[in-house]
Amino acid sequence: MKPSDFRIGWRLLLRQPFHAAVEILGLATGFAVCFLLLGFLAYSFSYDSDVPQRERVFIIKHRLNFIPQPQWMEYTPFALREVALRSGVALEASAWWPRITTLRLQGRAQELEVTAVDPAFQSISGVQALAGDLRAALSQPDGLAVTRQTALRLFGDAEPLGRTIEINRQALQVRAVLADRPANSTLQFNALVGVGSALWPQKEREDALSNWMGIGGRIYVKTAAGVSPQALQRVLQDAIDRAPWADIATPEMKAALGQRKMVDIALGPLADAYFDRSVANTMGTGPRGDLRMVLALGATGLLVLFLAVVNYVNLATVRSVRRQREIAVRRVLGASTHQLLTQFMAEAMLLSVTAAALGVLLAWLLLPLTSDLLERRLDGMFTPLAIGLCLLSGALVGAAAGVYPGWLARGVDMGGTLAHRSGETAGGAWLRRSLTAVQFGVAMSMGSVALAILWQTQFAAAAPPGFDPAPLLVVEMKDNLRDSPAARSLRDAIAQLPGVAGVADSRDVPGRDDGTGTHGSTTAKRVDGTSASLGVHFVGADFFNVYGLKPQAGRLFDPRIETALGDGDGEQNVVLNQAAVQALGWPSAQQALGQRIGGTQFRIAGVAPDVRWETLRDPVRPTMYQIARDNQLLTVRMGAAGTPGARSRAALEQDIATAWSRYFPASEPVIRGAGGYYAQAYADDVRLARLLGCATAVVFALAAFGMYVLAAHSVQRRSREIVLRKLHGAGNAAIAALVSREFVLLTAVAGAVGLPLAWIAIERYLAGYTARTPLSGWAPAAALAFALLVVAAATLRHTLTAMRIAPAQALRDQA
Repeated sequence: MKPSDFRIGWRLLLRQPFHAAVEILGLATGFAVCFLLLGFLAYSFSYDSDVPQRERVFIIKHRLNFIPQPQWMEYTPFALREVALRSGVALEASAWWPRITTLRLQGRAQELEVTAVDPAFQSISGVQALAGDLRAALSQPDGLAVTRQTALRLFGDAEPLGRTIEINRQALQVRAVLADRPANSTLQFNALVGVGSALWPQKEREDALSNWMGIGGRIYVKTAAGVSPQALQRVLQDAIDRAPWADIATPEMKAALGQRKMVDIALGPLADAYFDRSVANTMGTGPRGDLRMVLALGATGLLVLFLAVVNYVNLATVRSVRRQREIAVRRVLGASTHQLLTQFMAEAMLLSVTAAALGVLLAWLLLPLTSDLLERRLDGMFTPLAIGLCLLSGALVGAAAGVYPGWLARGVDMGGTLAHRSGETAGGAWLRRSLTAVQFGVAMSMGSVALAILWQTQFAAAAPPGFDPAPLLVVEMKDNLRDSPAARSLRDAIAQLPGVAGVADSRDVPGRDDGTGTHGSTTAKRVDGTSASLGVHFVGADFFNVYGLKPQAGRLFDPRIETALGDGDGEQNVVLNQAAVQALGWPSAQQALGQRIGGTQFRIAGVAPDVRWETLRDPVRPTMYQIARDNQLLTVRMGAAGTPGARSRAALEQDIATAWSRYFPASEPVIRGAGGYYAQAYADDVRLARLLGCATAVVFALAAFGMYVLAAHSVQRRSREIVLRKLHGAGNAAIAALVSREFVLLTAVAGAVGLPLAWIAIERYLAGYTARTPLSGWAPAAALAFALLVVAAATLRHTLTAMRIAPAQALRDQA
């Protein structure tokens, strides 16, 4: 290609500015979506890439097989750290022990998460100090290392090195300042201290690091080059087999194990940690990615770009048909096929590179929205390399997209064209229609799935949970009521607030993910001696009263009667739900009353209604309620409107926040509506629906752009036929039907191809729910109706133009 080819291409594009703008905007949209989604793909696959030799770094995981719903956890007993160091395997090991501390700065208390690690963590993670000495910070009892962002928050613009601050009433000195952690890292921290830090008393530290039962944090190990991690895993498994786990396992738990070990040990590679779904939603894991979802989003980005290119080829083909006379003249003047093909490719490359540059700009503008939809901080996406690759992709896409219009140009019938007898070939017309059908088929398919997911999540979030969540607020405390006088004082203060009808405490509340992955399950004996799995929820004596639940049989907990768990080793009253009664083998709730659950000290005081503690993906589980005193959640019942002292929700939340500040001044209160936990449980589904909805809107927009230009071409191509029909008495309705028939049929074909695929995808998605919205079956029909509306809007102007064609003028233009 020569520079003159691009100059000629630029002039030709300027001759038709509207069509050129449509083509550039369509391609730019495709490049922007593809850039963002492929950037997210690269972001996800580069998690922890800042860690040198990350393929040799592992996280010790464990799984408790003696509970009914075992799940792998990265938070592991710290006693395994010493076992790893003494294993004889060449390695480095470090604890990862995050703790919430109270920081006093300028006389004001605030919370700061401080993570205790071994000095070896510097070598394992590759974290380097921007200023100061990290090893000294991790080795000295009064040492502290902070990230740059934390230093800015604590000290402002002042130099942080050497500054002394009081944390947990201990004076610590900032000995190192670290770079802020990249967003795509599972090793997130604000401040680091050594495991020998003065922040924690020596006995507490020794107990934590030698504990076989506690799960306060992670253990990272880095093996030497050439060392097999399986050797370390065997040593750790042998040690855990000899640990005192059997002391806490009941006979029912041991019987349920069969041939399995009490506890399994595994080494999770740090390189795979982000996509390790086996530990998702467990304690301390943070956000984890779904490999299938990430790959699907990357494929969606490529698909949108492909459809944008299809749209461009479609429009460029129409433009080449309109330029047949120009092409014929050039052929007569001696232009070769190679020259025509080169010219069309130069035009396409010019347009595509321009679109790629505009796409990068659109992607930059859309980055905040994309970050919100994906709930990821997509930092560092706009690197010179990424922008250069996008522009190079634009050139390659343009070169490839310009081949077909140029190939059509080489077959122009010069004589027929100059005599006004040539036009689009039948094969070209069918290819153009097929490409447009592909666009609408994909758009309808994606739109159907997005609608079905959105409607299902709305249905699931609003499904009756077995109680009325509207008047209930939940206050999340970090301290439990048994060990914290401040927590007990806060509960009593909230109970005295105007507009509060009752306060209940519990370890968890319906709809809330407890972060353990096990859902508090246990094993109990059925009436016939076999084992059954029960979910266990620990609540206060006022729980059922505050939630407005009435007994189905017997009585529920009463604060005047119950004795809290832990006050003695005698019988304890428990409450079952109806599902638990059936699971344990009693024919009716009445027959279960007063019975002891086999092999335990629990006596059934009553049967409660079935409450949906989890999502609609899970059936109502057999559940046992026990009294506990070490609860950390408060459920507040607001007084009904119209009752004396009734307050609005906003006013009551403000009163609770004021009370909170008296007892926990270092932290901000967490107050949520009880129904909000159900909506939070479907956040990933809503995010998926929104992403699909955005992609659908882009694809529909691309298809609409193409349909608009194609409608213009269709009316121009059929103008003689329209005139002849008018001369034979056809009215406006007949002309409108003639013009729209092609596009309605095209949409119907697209629906026949795309909607069955959407129906299959919807059925697969809904199969995971125990109940589904009746609207899900209407999603394909709604997508088809919207597609027809888009077609009508895109073709309306040219349909009206066809209805207004003057026969004399049209025949004169065709002469």
